Amino acid sequence: MKRPGTILVFTSVMTIAGCSSSKDSAPGNGESAAGTMQRYEAEFDPTLYNPDVAPYLAEELPPRSEPVRTTAGVANPSPSELVQGFRVQIYASTNIDQAADQKEIAEELFPEEWFYLVYDPPTYKIRAGNFLNRFEADRFLRDLRAEGFRDSWIVPDKILKNIPPRSAGIPPEDPSESPDSGNDQ
Repeated sequence: MKRPGTILVFTSVMTIAGCSSSKDSAPGNGESAAGTMQRYEAEFDPTLYNPDVAPYLAEELPPRSEPVRTTAGVANPSPSELVQGFRVQIYASTNIDQAADQKEIAEELFPEEWFYLVYDPPTYKIRAGNFLNRFEADRFLRDLRAEGFRDSWIVPDKILKNIPPRSAGIPPEDPSESPDSGNDQ
C-alpha cells in the first residue's frame, strides 16, 4: 500500500520541478533571442537591398503615338474587361496550319465575329465570339452549323466584354492570350 503514496509524491515533485523557471537560451554572447531580434530590427535598412531607382524616376514617358479618340457629347466606351462567358469552339487539331486555314475560312464567312486561335498543348483550337450568355452563343452556334461547321460546340471561357465588332478593324487585346499563358491568336 505504500507504493501508491510513493508514486503520488514522486509525481508531485516532478511536476513542481518541471514548472520552475528556466533561463532563455541565449546565443554565444549571452543576449536573448528577443534582444537579438530587437537589435536587428533597429539596425535594418531596407534601402541597402534595393537597386537605384533614380534613373527610372528621371526618365520621361514617351508621348502617345495616337491621340485618344473621343466623341463630342458621348461618353467613351468602357475598355474591354475579362469576364466569364462563352465561346463556340469550331475546330481542334494538332496541326497549326490546318487550324489557321479553318480560322481564315470562318473569318470570311462571319466578318463581324472575332475568332481566336488557342494553343492548349498539343491541340490548336479555333474558338469564336465573346458571348456573355449561353443564349447568344447558341444562336451563333446554329449559324456556324448552317455554314458547315457541324462539329462545333459551346464552351465556357473567359471572354472580352465591350469590344467593338471585328469590322471596326481594332484588334482586341485579350489578356488571356498572353505569351505566358500558352495561348496565341
